[in-house]
Amino acid sequence: MPERLKIPGPGGGEIGAFFTAPDSGASPGLIILHEIFGVTEFIRNRVDFFAGQGFASMAIDLYWRVAPGADFGYEGQGWDDAFATRNKLDDDQSVGDVGHCVEALRVRPECSGDVFVLGYCLGGLYAYLAASRLDIRGSISFHGVRLETRLEVADAVSKPLQLHFCGLDKWVTQPAVAEVKAALKGNNGVEIFDYPKSDHGFTRIGMDVYNEADANTAHDRVLEFSSRAATR
Repeated sequence: MPERLKIPGPGGGEIGAFFTAPDSGASPGLIILHEIFGVTEFIRNRVDFFAGQGFASMAIDLYWRVAPGADFGYEGQGWDDAFATRNKLDDDQSVGDVGHCVEALRVRPECSGDVFVLGYCLGGLYAYLAASRLDIRGSISFHGVRLETRLEVADAVSKPLQLHFCGLDKWVTQPAVAEVKAALKGNNGVEIFDYPKSDHGFTRIGMDVYNEADANTAHDRVLEFSSRAATR
């Protein structure tokens, strides 16, 4: 089970977080950014999962300013509340909060000093933005939403960036994916993978959208990416 943490927030308040680290000494850090549904069981499980893959892993509460500790259901009222809460965020302010947490993780004794960012859905957008402005080793985005609305930062992406898109995703449409690919074309630090038979949330074990084969492939790609990025 991940350890619950409270990180002093910029300007006051506290950012909730969940943390797990390997027992093998200082390890690369990984900031995990949640979907619009908050720090759900899936996200908490990702903390332990990636710790098992060798990362000092920390999932942070992106909603700490507007709905601290929110954990919305994937259907019904939870769905509506998740969208309403997402719409209260200032994306650029939230990316600044991510950077604040990157520095909090970097100085922990369990962390080697190298920090990656990995996000899903809403967090996938912030992972993309992080690659353009934060002091990180690299960034990974799983089915990041609304990237096509922030193409003005594409030329500023200076950190290694890995994007995962799903062919069946109605929230990140293929025309949107094409726009993102065109904007990032020519950036040798960016790699983009498509999963034609997978849908939004394809790594969520136990849910209908889970695609075990593609999830395993994607995680292998994350590990290979982080290994390469750590040597740059």
